[in-house]
Amino acid sequence: MLLTVGLLVFLGVAWFGRIILLLLFAAVVIAVLLTAIVEWLKVKLRMKEGLAYTLILVTAAGLGVLLVWLVGPKIVDQFADLQVTLPAAAYSLVERVRGYGWGRWVLAQWSDSPELSGGIRYAVTRLGGMMLSAANMLGGLLIVVFLTLYLAAEPTVYFAILRRAVPAEYRGQLEACAKSAVRMLRWWLLSQMLSMASVGLIVMVGLAMLGVPLAVTLGMIAALMTFVPNVGPILSVVPAALLAVAISPMKGLMTVLLFMLVHFLEGNVITPLLERKIVRLPPALTLTMQLLFAVGGGALGVALAAPFTAAAMGVFEVLLPEEGTSLPVVVTGKEALA
Repeated sequence: MLLTVGLLVFLGVAWFGRIILLLLFAAVVIAVLLTAIVEWLKVKLRMKEGLAYTLILVTAAGLGVLLVWLVGPKIVDQFADLQVTLPAAAYSLVERVRGYGWGRWVLAQWSDSPELSGGIRYAVTRLGGMMLSAANMLGGLLIVVFLTLYLAAEPTVYFAILRRAVPAEYRGQLEACAKSAVRMLRWWLLSQMLSMASVGLIVMVGLAMLGVPLAVTLGMIAALMTFVPNVGPILSVVPAALLAVAISPMKGLMTVLLFMLVHFLEGNVITPLLERKIVRLPPALTLTMQLLFAVGGGALGVALAAPFTAAAMGVFEVLLPEEGTSLPVVVTGKEALA
């Protein structure tokens, strides 16, 4: 009875504090990647852990300052332009559709087509506002940054606290699950970073060649959205397609085809040619987790559903081993960093 009550209390606290838990998990994800780089530097450069960690922080800070100094104002201006041009492009699209017979028939299915275009324009305005209003996420970002720095600086200290909270007979299994989850999460993050870089660069160049405005910003959005499997690639094409359709329908079609080609190349050509250890999650499982996380955590939950799934798959490999078979995760290449 006491155990049941305790479990219910824990679940209730977890539900009310779910956003904080998601921010904590986001910090864990980044810390896992950071510690992987630290371990790599320790092996390759034969330096102490503290020195490697300091080198990473100093290098990252220097690159960040240099990037802001060189292209920061331009990027901010482009995002500001995007907030203005997206609603105008949506309104232009509705007006263009109204110019065709089939378009008027489609719009006539709604009782008041002007309100329809106004609703689309309002929705896209909200989208542009969400892209630009980074200040609203500053609090959560600071929490993630500080938690990441603390966790990556002394990961063994925090894991030791968790280990002491587990009965002695289960500590070995806890360590095996943690190691497997970290290994799986590290290689999933590596695959996503490679995907983000390739998608962002190709989209940026492709949009520039097509003459679509704000190609740099749209390429950055495409790269960032690639972090979210299934949902991200679909959402990333919306702003680019709207801006392209506002110029001409053919350019809009070419933009959609560009995004389809980019994601096809990324999944079937670019990633295999990199000859790295790549972790691919089952799309149906990932989408299911995204839907579940969306209920409790909104957009943040959707973004973190895939890394959570990767970590959970690592745990299941330890808790539910199957002789002669493996979980549906494609893994190729050398041993893990861990």
